[in-house]
Amino acid sequence: MISRTLITAGILGLTAAPLAQAQADDYPSEPIKIVVPFAAGDALDQSARVIADQMEDELDVSVVIQNIAGAGGAVGTAEAVQAEPDGYTLLMGSTGALTARPLMADSGYKTDDFQPLAQLVEVPIGLAVAKDSEWEDVDQLFAAAEDERITYSTPGPGTTQHINMGQFALENGLNLSHIGGKGGTGAVTNVLTGEVDFVFVGATNYLGHLDGEDDEGLRVLGVGSEERVDYLPDTPTFQEAGHDLTAAVWFGLLTHSEVPEERVAFLEELISKVAQSEETRDAYAKFNLQDSFLDADAFQERIDGNVELHRQILTDMGVLEN
Repeated sequence: MISRTLITAGILGLTAAPLAQAQADDYPSEPIKIVVPFAAGDALDQSARVIADQMEDELDVSVVIQNIAGAGGAVGTAEAVQAEPDGYTLLMGSTGALTARPLMADSGYKTDDFQPLAQLVEVPIGLAVAKDSEWEDVDQLFAAAEDERITYSTPGPGTTQHINMGQFALENGLNLSHIGGKGGTGAVTNVLTGEVDFVFVGATNYLGHLDGEDDEGLRVLGVGSEERVDYLPDTPTFQEAGHDLTAAVWFGLLTHSEVPEERVAFLEELISKVAQSEETRDAYAKFNLQDSFLDADAFQERIDGNVELHRQILTDMGVLEN
């Protein structure tokens, strides 16, 4: 087993030696797969590719990404739990798919089918409309939703974006109809094509759609961070606009709960080292991803807390029975 001392030394920069790999069973001896339960190009996919590249630099095997989109992340997450529990299949988990979908329906997996390895990043959620939308700010949009039904899109039912906006609508008497987007990219497409009135996804998803000519493209009206984000400096937070709405999605790596303990320990140490390196932080920054590392124990606490929070919100929304 890899010495815990090696991790601390690596993180503190006290040694330049690569992570030891001397395992009794020669693990890993074949490619490691990371299942991403959303389409390529989403923030979740970007963060997975960053960490996969950094893991490869420490290993003698490749680390490959498999995108399996559908049902707000539930299809890919269910696929990951069906894999052999041998440490060669990891899941890039996201908030809603991991902690809310299993509460709503038979999704093919339970939250505790997975054990966390590390939380990696967070992305604040933003609200955007088509550039030719009649609404100039969130006040106008929310006021309209008090009197008429407004449609919106998120990556899918049960995602953090859906739950947060659903709760906000319930608390503020807004008439909103939800249409899933089969991922963040699909949700953005829904508003660009006029299928919905606004989109509510991770704010980094909007960056390729802000410079359209004439009436093409998007306008971001608000972001769910506590402070304005550098990549949308002219976009106010919801709090600035006078609305109590703070929302973000987190992404992290997990594996099957039955993976042997020594392999889990290896993965935890490997990911802890590479996730906290300057190279990884620099790579995150290129995609405007916020470094938000938590070790396995802290990540488990956050997952448990989210399950209970989402259970209460979904009950209040009428999705779950008391």
